[in-house]
Amino acid sequence: MKKLVVLLMAVTLFFSCSEEKRRRGIDFSKLKAELNLTDAQVEKYDAVVASSDEERQKQMEEMKASGKMNRKGFMKIMKTSYTKQEAAFKDFLNEEQQVLVHEFIKKNMPGQSDYSDELKAEIIQTLALDSAQTVKYKAVNQAFAKAFRDAHDHYHGNGEAANMYWNQFNEDRKTALQKIFTEEQYAQYLELIKKENYRGKNERG
Repeated sequence: MKKLVVLLMAVTLFFSCSEEKRRRGIDFSKLKAELNLTDAQVEKYDAVVASSDEERQKQMEEMKASGKMNRKGFMKIMKTSYTKQEAAFKDFLNEEQQVLVHEFIKKNMPGQSDYSDELKAEIIQTLALDSAQTVKYKAVNQAFAKAFRDAHDHYHGNGEAANMYWNQFNEDRKTALQKIFTEEQYAQYLELIKKENYRGKNERG
């Protein structure tokens, strides 16, 4: 009975977090101000944002109604939807604007608490990791993600605490990677992650 109560509490907490993130989503009004859109682009931009928000909400409601609401499903909807939205923007934005859109979405993706898959792949390629190093590198990243996820109850709703835990676990990750990478590779790694130095700084708990 006790285990059931704990499980129900965990599920309730997850729903609360997911609903909060869904309502917030990505605020594209902030990006809009940075793009210097023409009048024609503004109309198309607003239409894409509105239709994408509506579609995401519909998918979230369907998942919730199915009784299969979980973090993996939530993240799949978010990533697929925002990727589709970014593609829609490309139809009427110039190359410079498209770069701003891509970086903005990558930075503000809901639930994206770790470095992007894009950056992780770049690290493997740029550092020319061998197969053994690659396996260990991925394992360290998985350990980081699990540690941060498992600490969720300690920082839920507290952005400052979330930031503290993220930095603590990230330092542990760096220590582990120093044992896997050569000195030169580790130096390259520290330079590459500066591309996403906002990770951990905008955790919302």
